[in-house]
Amino acid sequence: MNIENLPEIMKVCGLSSVATYGVMEALKPLIKMVTTNWKKASIRLAALACGGCWGFYLGETAESTIAGVCGAALSSVIVAKVKSSLKDEPK
Repeated sequence: MNIENLPEIMKVCGLSSVATYGVMEALKPLIKMVTTNWKKASIRLAALACGGCWGFYLGETAESTIAGVCGAALSSVIVAKVKSSLKDEPK
């Protein structure tokens, strides 16, 4: 990876993260309905696959695909943290 490609990689990572969040919010009920066990794992694996597809679509290189997967992982971590923070909040 060249340092000159870093802004492009960061852009792909951010866009993949946002796009993956939207797609997974739409697909999550369907995935939960189809799978009986391992619901969280299957949702996270689907998010990683979606992020990799977005990354490849945006950059058409291996580096952008990896950045897309990283963006999807970042999206999953942020969503999990926000949900746990809201769950722990006193009412």
